[in-house]
Amino acid sequence: MMPAPAIKAVAFDYGGTISAPEINRIIGQKPLDLTAVEPLHRLHTMGIRLILASNTIHIETRWPALQMAGVEHLFTAALLSDSLGVAKPDPLFYKLTLTAADCDPGELLFVGDNLRHDVTEPIRHGIRGALVRPNGLRSNEHLPEGVDLIRHVSELPNLLTRRKVTSS
Repeated sequence: MMPAPAIKAVAFDYGGTISAPEINRIIGQKPLDLTAVEPLHRLHTMGIRLILASNTIHIETRWPALQMAGVEHLFTAALLSDSLGVAKPDPLFYKLTLTAADCDPGELLFVGDNLRHDVTEPIRHGIRGALVRPNGLRSNEHLPEGVDLIRHVSELPNLLTRRKVTSS
């Protein structure tokens, strides 16, 4: 069996993945989880393209939250469903994500907290997945083969480093 290709890009969902749980009234949305800042910097330093791929409503631009945390420059692209006119789990959303990632599907890792939108649907397009769940899987859920379950995005840099070492 051939080893999986190295990850060249990571597409992040926002809410429940890299956001804090509470809405910040000043920016009108959930701010970035400040414990996600360092892992985002590490991934960027590793040469991995970062993409924001989020279902949004018209008042959620995500940029104020990224700017407030000082990480907006780390992201190559932001795919926001309201401005695109297409949302997860529409297949077009994942095609647009692949275009933004500028890599083969197997070299893109989609990271999020929604099993269907952020894992099973991307897998249908050849994209790899990682599910973010601080408390693990829910009782009625099953993790697809080859998908990583992580409790926080802070686990990603080490996970991807281990993969790179083991597939070399």
